[in-house]
Amino acid sequence: MIHQHILAAPRPGMTEAEFQDYWRYVHALQYAAKIPQIRKYKVDARLNVGFQPQELAYGGVAELWIDDEKAQAASLQTPEFLQGAKLDEPRWAASWQTVVLDTEPHELVAGEPIDRDVPEYKLLLFMKRSRELSREEFTNSYLSYFANKLSSLPLLSGALGCLIRDRFYAEGNEPPFDAVTHLRSESLLTLKQMLAQPKMISLLNPSEQSLTDPWGIVTLAVRSEWILGP
Repeated sequence: MIHQHILAAPRPGMTEAEFQDYWRYVHALQYAAKIPQIRKYKVDARLNVGFQPQELAYGGVAELWIDDEKAQAASLQTPEFLQGAKLDEPRWAASWQTVVLDTEPHELVAGEPIDRDVPEYKLLLFMKRSRELSREEFTNSYLSYFANKLSSLPLLSGALGCLIRDRFYAEGNEPPFDAVTHLRSESLLTLKQMLAQPKMISLLNPSEQSLTDPWGIVTLAVRSEWILGP
């Protein structure tokens, strides 16, 4: 299954709060969730929380789950997309800044089942591998060494690793990131406390990276809410 991440920012003239409200309560419910190929759908709204040395400048992220590439292609030809979600996008999002990342999810640190009716608070790590590493070397180290490192983080309630799918590397292309890592916490308070822990500060320190270049981990703290699913 494809776990898609769509990074979006407010259109000019719209505040971030207005952008997030429109996305969550209008676009997601009235348009995107009606596309039949979308199995699950979440909206992640950016939060202003403590320590983030390299924060990503986006207002939020949509998380979509679609069966495969065939279903994904079909979704872009549906009336629900063409006459609905696509036409609605300019009303709230700066479409020229939108970034789409298709990923394959891997559980890095097991966590408790997620309650659909309770918002989830998490830190997203958008990671670009070091120029000294091949994609294979990065992937192997990410799923072993990095996963073990995450397992020792205090207050972490689960971690999901999402590796960018092969098609983004076709014909020598390089996507802006190689992985999106979801670090879950039990609450907003716990997320803030987790960010203040020495091990987390070390994990995010640009000068202490081995898998990435110094700029290669940028973060986004979010409140994540289910629209469709799980």
